[in-house]
Amino acid sequence: MHEVVDMATDDGPPLGVSVDDILASGRRVQRRRRTALAAGLAMAAVAAVAVTTTALVTAGPRTRTGKAAATAAVTSRPAVTRTPAGPLLADPLEFTFSGYSVGPVHVQNPIVAANAYQIAAVTVDGTTDSRHQGKVSDRHDVKPRLDASLTLYRPGAYAVQRLTGATSATVAGHPALKVEHHESFGPWLRTLAWEYAPNAWAVLDSNADEADRPTMRQLEATAAGLTGSAARPVKVPFRLSYVPAGYEVFAVGDHMTGSLDAVGGPGTGQYSGLFFAPSGFPTTGLRGPYDNMMPGAFEIEISATTADAPATPGCDSGLCTRPANDGTVTVGVAKNPDSLSDAEAMKVLNGIRLTDVRDTGTWVDIHTALAR
Repeated sequence: MHEVVDMATDDGPPLGVSVDDILASGRRVQRRRRTALAAGLAMAAVAAVAVTTTALVTAGPRTRTGKAAATAAVTSRPAVTRTPAGPLLADPLEFTFSGYSVGPVHVQNPIVAANAYQIAAVTVDGTTDSRHQGKVSDRHDVKPRLDASLTLYRPGAYAVQRLTGATSATVAGHPALKVEHHESFGPWLRTLAWEYAPNAWAVLDSNADEADRPTMRQLEATAAGLTGSAARPVKVPFRLSYVPAGYEVFAVGDHMTGSLDAVGGPGTGQYSGLFFAPSGFPTTGLRGPYDNMMPGAFEIEISATTADAPATPGCDSGLCTRPANDGTVTVGVAKNPDSLSDAEAMKVLNGIRLTDVRDTGTWVDIHTALAR
């Protein structure tokens, strides 16, 4: 699994983007997102990590090109006027933008705050997300699927050189790169990345059933509409009295658990997900956000109790849970084999003290939640 992280943060020659890369990536992203969003608490049993959300530059055969060609592609952009990013520049674990709409495209409020990025789901009128299974003809809503997100990276976090096969553009006066591809019976894959501040990039990713929901022009207009808002630390509905030595918070989900890419937006009955990674886990040179369980990581999950939730505290298949709030809430610690023992996971679990999960006014910011 550590090889996967090395691949995500490799400082070696940048990746070329071939048609095979793009098509394999699209298929992988669809499978991964459907699995992650359907799995809920069961994601703890997954012991691998999928380290990228950027749909156009991830999986598939990886052919490498020389650095000279990559440098030419990035530095040949026309000169543009840069404007200050202001409050968009975030401290770790903060939100610095809010939801907004540009025509039929709607950027939701961000619901993932990490040490390296923030993520918001993106929706388009007339579409649904991949939580709706089956072909359009098999579903009652008959809406085409769209998996789309906006990721705002901190300086140095995003490895933009891996988009060297892209076309140069500008977004609100900032350098930008864009890639799009479609082949028969496959999704329409689009990525738009723009440098909103020096060495800090925002990325819109779209994996769509239809050609015009959204178009690249619509993504460009949406990118140009991004503005900052007052910085606000992400909040959680609990306080935590115990964190194992050698771990630190990597990412927090607001009304989501079990995934770090935010596709589909907040989940019904999901309150909070808090990922802890080994200290020093890579936060720069990323191809995209981490997804699911990172090597050596564990997650605290707070969600509404489901019919199949265990009625008593305990651990099973990498997931330790206990009921709370008279059985209406399940508190869980999900881990993979190279992170915590069951005994350590139960110690974390028993150190969680909930606020009112349904009243966000009682929630506390992440720094207060960890104060001991």
